[in-house]
Amino acid sequence: MLKFKFFSSFTEKASVREALGALFLISVAVAFNLIFGYFSAFFAVYLSFFEWDYIGPMKFAGLKNYEIMLNDLLRGIGGASYLITPFYTGLKNILIYTAIVVPIQTFLALALAALANQKIKGIQFFKVSYFLPATTCPVIISLIFIWLFMKRGFINYALSFVAPGFQPDWLNNRNYVLLAMAIVAIWGTSGHFFVSFLAALQAIPREIYEAAMLDGAGPIRRFFYVTIPMLKPMITYVVVMGLIGALQMFDLAWVMAGSGGGPGGSGYTIAMDIYNEAFTRLRPGVAAAKSLFLFAIIFTTTYIYQKKYGGGVR
Repeated sequence: MLKFKFFSSFTEKASVREALGALFLISVAVAFNLIFGYFSAFFAVYLSFFEWDYIGPMKFAGLKNYEIMLNDLLRGIGGASYLITPFYTGLKNILIYTAIVVPIQTFLALALAALANQKIKGIQFFKVSYFLPATTCPVIISLIFIWLFMKRGFINYALSFVAPGFQPDWLNNRNYVLLAMAIVAIWGTSGHFFVSFLAALQAIPREIYEAAMLDGAGPIRRFFYVTIPMLKPMITYVVVMGLIGALQMFDLAWVMAGSGGGPGGSGYTIAMDIYNEAFTRLRPGVAAAKSLFLFAIIFTTTYIYQKKYGGGVR
């Protein structure tokens, strides 16, 4: 009886220690989220109504920062040079970039997952190979692809066999900079979403496919009438995450196109312009206003997509 009481007391103390340890670990994560997440977001809203140079006192500016941003957009729509309309240039480029990257990376990730879900010899090696790009630092990937996209680099060498005479100067030609960044992004992110699709595919009950086969559905019909509908929640997730990542893309553009966005500003993005406003032009109030505009674009785009195509996804 004494042994039982001692064991019960020990387990109770152990559970208390575990609970305290868990609360400590959770509190650290919550504190970081509050400071670098919610506080930063609310402070950005507050800062967007002020002029500040990081040293002197903050001066209330009302809607002046938003007016600066709006004038940039209006001048850009009117055809002004990218040098005086950096925000419009970044917005136009990032919308084109998103329109290229998100559909292709989603389709490629789904195709790779469907292939990896087959019972093929050596498929485990291919699964790891598909996912490896997602584990590599984007900056390192960008540096490697800068070498590959050189005028006499490997990509143009490979193209010489497929399309003789087509050897563009990818990173120094304004017509190809954005496409080069999109190719790198697709290659680097498809592996991440491939794992998500593969997990969703393996969660589909085999009985559904067996019932479809009994009804005479072939592989193609099973894919479009069974697999795709069952993957609808995961497709919504992948597209939404792809939209968020593409619209706020920064690292690839900064490394591959430079802080100025490359020739003609063809690789300039909104995130780069926000960074330059805050740390190069020393106008954090304008940067905050532009960041809120970017947030509005991301929120509106993802909300509309989920509302229209998400169905029962929550």
